[in-house]
Amino acid sequence: MNDDHALARVLEPLYESILDPDRLDDFNLLLGQSTGSHITAILGHDVQCGRGSVARVAGVDPRQVAMELQSLDLNIDPWISRATPHLATGRVFNTEDLLPNAQMRRTDVYNAYYRQFGVEQQVAAVGHYDGANSITLSICRDDRHRLFNEDELGLFKRVVPHWVNAYAIMRRLDLLQQRVDSLEVALEQAPMAVFTLSANRQVLRANAAGERLLGLGVLHRVSGRLSAPGWQDAALQQLLARATLARTDGRVGDVEKLVVQAPGIGALAITAHPLAPPLLAGDAALLVFAQPGAAANPARMEHALQHLFGLTESERRLAVALLQHADLGLAAQDCGVAISTAQTRLKVVFDKTGERSQPALVRLLGALNAVC
Repeated sequence: MNDDHALARVLEPLYESILDPDRLDDFNLLLGQSTGSHITAILGHDVQCGRGSVARVAGVDPRQVAMELQSLDLNIDPWISRATPHLATGRVFNTEDLLPNAQMRRTDVYNAYYRQFGVEQQVAAVGHYDGANSITLSICRDDRHRLFNEDELGLFKRVVPHWVNAYAIMRRLDLLQQRVDSLEVALEQAPMAVFTLSANRQVLRANAAGERLLGLGVLHRVSGRLSAPGWQDAALQQLLARATLARTDGRVGDVEKLVVQAPGIGALAITAHPLAPPLLAGDAALLVFAQPGAAANPARMEHALQHLFGLTESERRLAVALLQHADLGLAAQDCGVAISTAQTRLKVVFDKTGERSQPALVRLLGALNAVC
């Protein structure tokens, strides 16, 4: 068989295994056929503990290999112990170079483990080594009178860089999936309400806190879309529309912020964060955070605002009123001052807290309220 054709035939299931791990079985099988190997395997090695693990095996029952590995100390395996000091990603080891088969056959390790599987020669390529653990791809020959020839070793060595690259991609995808899973758990358990919306503003998902807001009627799901009660819904829909509006430079829209008055809980700070442009109409396009900010204990809030930011009594009262009403006019009325006076005081509060917008200030106050 033409070497290039044989290589392409072996590599096809290897790269397909990045998205479909079961294709590694086909890869092992084809690699074995192309190199005349009776066993091909992907094995793990915990260097410190000297323990091995089975990822994929072709040519023998993987359960039997796993069972035999449990009682094998790789640190006293003559082949493995000689290779371990030289482990490195991409390194290839030939057991004939480590300890010739004629000598290996006289060891206890060979008789206890390798003889059971008819392994007379093994060639292994390190797909990844991090200083503590390695993952290797191995081909094995069961005829000590016919070791791997140059063509067979040459094909295997041409596979090695692809094996290293494919495994690196697999690891990266696995790490990303773990992060996604961790993020999903964190969002689900977050005390702040989180909604995932599509480009046409359909609610794709709400975490537990989001479902509570919907259940309380603080926000609504109308025809599948997120909405706010009464006249405030128009402002919310404008916010979401702006956030999903693509920019002329191809980038996603800007982060949009809004504070609405929520019956029974006071201010509700809503922030819409655009995601990458969706590929399909139903893909997630927005993350919407909604943080209630009612002050359960105004006295504690005022004390915290004085201690942390040096707000005066009138500034503290305005901040707490703003958190409760989500409207500067209502906050001014609650404080018994004109709207112009409230606007002046609000600018001072901005300067002292470092915030530059009413939604940002309400989010800060809401976070502070949670610990007061």
